[in-house]
Amino acid sequence: MNVLSIIPARGGSKGVIRKNLKELGGKPLVTYAIACSLNSKLVTRTIVSTDDNEIAEISKKYGAEVMMRPSELAQDNSRAEEALKHVLEELEKKENYKPDVVILTQCTCPFRLSKDIDESITLLKSGGYSSVVSVSETPGHFHPYRIKKVINGELESVVKETGMINKILESDRYYVRQLLPGKYYWLNGAIYAILYNTLVKENNRYGKKCGALILPNERLVNIDSPADFDFAEYLLKNNKIKLDFEIKER
Repeated sequence: MNVLSIIPARGGSKGVIRKNLKELGGKPLVTYAIACSLNSKLVTRTIVSTDDNEIAEISKKYGAEVMMRPSELAQDNSRAEEALKHVLEELEKKENYKPDVVILTQCTCPFRLSKDIDESITLLKSGGYSSVVSVSETPGHFHPYRIKKVINGELESVVKETGMINKILESDRYYVRQLLPGKYYWLNGAIYAILYNTLVKENNRYGKKCGALILPNERLVNIDSPADFDFAEYLLKNNKIKLDFEIKER
């Protein structure tokens, strides 16, 4: 099975300037995604999609292939699917290459493990899914029954809109975390394993049947702000994170 890992890494970013080149633990952020992908037992090819020459040079130095992306596909509002499809179209045109599975490996989740990628691929194959997406259990304080909206200064329950609950007061009986009904999960952004046909023909990363790979919250950090970077640095310096890959030049 041909499994292509694509790492979108554009040069511009608003939350953290030059985020993908900013050093975390002494290494550029993009290198975490590269090393994780290269260490996977099931990924057969790793390509960084970028519009930035410096990111391209770093990526090659650490062992990834590079596909230069047009600037119009590297804007703040550009969808990841656009970058993925651009890579696939170029590979088909130049090499007649079509992978069976595409892994979206985002730089913003540096502590994803190689084994997580392998598990997502195995689950995709064994479960008959269109895609597999990594999720984590929603912490109690972010449980849907505790999420509120403010309408004209008045609190309303978000779950009211789904027909799950009618009045704000009814949700108050779940103020004890242990009494919250059911488990809910959030898309943590670490892994998207997508069948080629799902991505190309349906133009999205989910498809008709999406499987869930549940990962623990404890080792997941989404880096979108300087505070996220500081927290990730703290975890590394205090040995709170154990990676299953080594970041090194190739």
